[in-house]
Amino acid sequence: MAMAEQNDPHPYSSDFLAALTGIIAQWTAPSFLVAVTAREGIDLDSTSITAISILGRRGPLRPSALAEHLATGASNVSKVLGRLETSGLVERRKDDADARASLVQLTPAGEDMATAFVRAGDGMLEELLDGWTEKERHLLTQLTQRLDSSTRAFAARISTNPSGPQGSEERTVSE
Repeated sequence: MAMAEQNDPHPYSSDFLAALTGIIAQWTAPSFLVAVTAREGIDLDSTSITAISILGRRGPLRPSALAEHLATGASNVSKVLGRLETSGLVERRKDDADARASLVQLTPAGEDMATAFVRAGDGMLEELLDGWTEKERHLLTQLTQRLDSSTRAFAARISTNPSGPQGSEERTVSE
């Protein structure tokens, strides 16, 4: 348990999983997102940062789809989108596929902001890997891409069989 927290009441048996969980927790922490993007002169709350990042990577989305990606409700997304619209970073447009629905997309200023987020991330990673050899960086990239591919395949498998392997019983909170 080299990398795991010493007082963790539920430690992973894998040091790798403990380290990866720690990285994910740190990188997705609201204060971390705000601090990393602030280095590019950006002054936004973490939910706005995440919303712009999602729209920058996925393109226009319905507010309900954005809410799902943000793991939040419609009322919170409405507030976030209101702030971003007021700031000129997003705009709504009619959904050509469904006249009753609207899509949210980045404005040119929002696209610039998304590009600044990428610069902030690139700069952060450059600092994190300072002192690493090119060989180490290449190996990390290869293995991370392989893990990403395996993760996507696993996610596809479990989404088509959400109840798990044949014969497994669903566990409930009351158990």
